[in-house]
Amino acid sequence: MNPIDEAVDGDFCCEGCAAVYALLNERNLGRYYELRGGAGRAVARGGARDHKWLDPIEEARKAQGGTARVELDIQGMHCSACVWLVETLFREHGAGSSIIVNPALGRLDITAAPDLDLSRLVDDIESFGYRLGPPVKSARRASTGLLARLGVCVAIAMNSMIFAIAIYAGLREGAAYTLFLRLNFALSVVSVLVGGSVFFRAAWSGLKRRVLHMDLPIALGIALAFAGSVYAFVTHREDAAFFDTLNVFIALMILGRFLQERVLERNRLTLLASDGVDGLFARRVRDGRVETIKCTELVTGDVLLVAPGDLVPVPARIDAPATFSLDWINGESAPRVFRAGDVVPPGAFFCGVRAIEIAATSDFAASSLVTLLRTPRARDDASSATPWWQRFAKIYVAAVLIAASIGFAAWMIATRDFGRSLGVATAVLIVTCPCAFGIATPLAYDLFQAGLRRAGLFVRSAGFLDRAALVRTVVFDKTGTLTSGRLSVREPETLRALAPEHRRALRDLVSRSNHPKSAAILRALGETTYDASACVTERAGRGMQLSRGGHYRLGAPSWVAPGAVTTGDVAFGVDGRLLADITTIEERRPDARREVAALHDDGYDVWLLSGDARARVESAARDVGIPVARAVGDHSPNEKADWVRAHDRKDLLMVGDGINDSLVVSEAYCSGTPAVDRPFMAARSDFYFVAPGLHPVRVALRASRALARIRRANLFVAVAYNVLAVGLAYAGLMSPLVCAVIMPASSLSTIAVSAIRLSPRRSLWRS
Repeated sequence: MNPIDEAVDGDFCCEGCAAVYALLNERNLGRYYELRGGAGRAVARGGARDHKWLDPIEEARKAQGGTARVELDIQGMHCSACVWLVETLFREHGAGSSIIVNPALGRLDITAAPDLDLSRLVDDIESFGYRLGPPVKSARRASTGLLARLGVCVAIAMNSMIFAIAIYAGLREGAAYTLFLRLNFALSVVSVLVGGSVFFRAAWSGLKRRVLHMDLPIALGIALAFAGSVYAFVTHREDAAFFDTLNVFIALMILGRFLQERVLERNRLTLLASDGVDGLFARRVRDGRVETIKCTELVTGDVLLVAPGDLVPVPARIDAPATFSLDWINGESAPRVFRAGDVVPPGAFFCGVRAIEIAATSDFAASSLVTLLRTPRARDDASSATPWWQRFAKIYVAAVLIAASIGFAAWMIATRDFGRSLGVATAVLIVTCPCAFGIATPLAYDLFQAGLRRAGLFVRSAGFLDRAALVRTVVFDKTGTLTSGRLSVREPETLRALAPEHRRALRDLVSRSNHPKSAAILRALGETTYDASACVTERAGRGMQLSRGGHYRLGAPSWVAPGAVTTGDVAFGVDGRLLADITTIEERRPDARREVAALHDDGYDVWLLSGDARARVESAARDVGIPVARAVGDHSPNEKADWVRAHDRKDLLMVGDGINDSLVVSEAYCSGTPAVDRPFMAARSDFYFVAPGLHPVRVALRASRALARIRRANLFVAVAYNVLAVGLAYAGLMSPLVCAVIMPASSLSTIAVSAIRLSPRRSLWRS
């Protein structure tokens, strides 16, 4: 469970969970908690989302007519309770329609009747913390192919052991003996082709990139052991054929690979997929009609209709003053007012009350969003990204080949028996195959991933836990990362002390605005109802006005109450008389100060890197305990990427959430994001986290170091086992039967050590 946020009343880790709990009980959907059981996850519950991606889907429904099939991706599915909740919500909307929920892929397959209001259904589901989008998740999953291979290899291993047991029990001649030998040979051929080919391809791919990883010794062991066993079989030295042991080994290695792929795929599919610039839509005004098009179709001169909260996809000129938020592109927490004739940069969000028209001043192809949303570079495989694995693979391969060569040469000199000498070399290759790292280490990774998921962190990149053990520098973005990304009222009691009629007027003003300061005031008021008939007008750059028994104003102090002495950044008044002097502040994450201090204590250098103004960045750094000398502000996306390149010595972790961080996370050695409502960021990061605080980041770093210790322990067990096994092989005592006993014993011992040290009760997972 996640640590409780002290700013939230009750037994909830964050406001999102508290709000969803209230919503479930209000609608009599409490059975969700019964189905879910004791496990819980933080709810990433944001504000209103842009649903322009729904417009093409609705147009296709209308064009088709009648009942239509609609596929939607969904984010946040993680248990049977989620499936039940989505199906229950759908039944409330979809009379005459049906739905199939695929939690494994994160997709909804809807057979939609003509009267189904898809937009209302999407809003309703998203109010519970889920996110929906167009169907862009790939149905192809690497683990599906591995699962099929695993099934074949396990079946082969089981049957191979059955045939081998008869031989071990004393069967030495006759038709049954010959049949069992031939069946074992045939099964091994299939096992090597089906299971061994996975490691052959991976090893060859690494060699082409001049990268060594654990797939190389595994592939080499399989190939040479199979070749030696085949020679023994052909020359009728059946006592030197290790087909059954080889088949078991291949099955175990495929199992280990499947464990790694399964958990990473599950983490990736929990979120919506990023389709880069193809996922951006805009409303274009042409010939008096409004049409929804992909942003890639925008050209200079197009007139766009921008609604409150909409993204500006291209540089665009405005005809009247308007307010836009730039936090997504430069980290500025405070919205900026643009005057008539100004050009608004791409990536800004409109903060007005009513939709406005803007004119594109360039093609979308020239927009900076194209670069920032480009397809991320692929991360290397788990082992190939770290120097430790490369050094280990070199040493291991060399040691195994030398040991096998020594055994072969020594027996050739002593006996002049090529077949016997090859049998000893084959035994060495078989017993030194890296079982501990092929099955025990993937299991340890799986247990680590489970612990991180309980803490609210989901790993997407196979090599992150290996690379994170080398991290010594942690760099945070400010807005939306070190802070919560939203504003709050410093002294909310001043608003609650207002007279009832004034409080109602203030509520009606802020309820009609999505400006961050209005949202902060609305949360401070703690009231949700408002007068739908109230007439509110907006003065861009100044504020809002409501006429009701006087002229109520909310906005710039100089406009609300000219001449009044104020200290806040927002004022509320009536007819020029000041009613409330309001100061808004940027909320830091609830545990930011504690976690920064803990990272310092753990030996990490912590930095703050932001595009926001230097003064605000330094203030935020002081607030959370980061030295001002390590607070860097006023940096553009390219400047932030340059800074990371200059400071990263393959030991830097970058945590950011805005589009201005997309270049940085691609450059950093390790990267993470809390921005689960923006798929493009998670798609570029090694991990994402959904907890309200920063605690999961420190847990991941501690886990990576603990994994390195377990890896060393597994290495010690593997070395001890190999010394014993190679000694037996050199002595000519390593028969297939002995090998079939001691190989599983070594694997089981390392698995047991890993499982015990990674128990959920261990201090590693506690706050």
